[in-house]
Amino acid sequence: MKTHTLKFKGYHGRSKKIAEIRDLNEAGQPKSDQDILDEAFLLIHAFCAGRGVKIYYIRAWNRNGVTIFDVGSHTEFFHLTPAVSLYTDTASSERSEQNG
Repeated sequence: MKTHTLKFKGYHGRSKKIAEIRDLNEAGQPKSDQDILDEAFLLIHAFCAGRGVKIYYIRAWNRNGVTIFDVGSHTEFFHLTPAVSLYTDTASSERSEQNG
């Protein structure tokens, strides 16, 4: 089964694995890229909340097969591997950010 890996990349380039996101839903059907993005947003929000960090925005882009998430730090980012399409359903992404 294919999975996506979400990692936190710290100040000195150190990375910490946050989660594995399964590519299949509970019914065994493939998740869309938007479903995976929504799950990644929830995991990022939970990770930051657990450390007392308030997220005011999330910026995301793809580079070299990785989706990179900027949550307001100049030196710390989240990486989702392999990359997913960022342009499938923007309304759903905005809901995820607002619900975090």
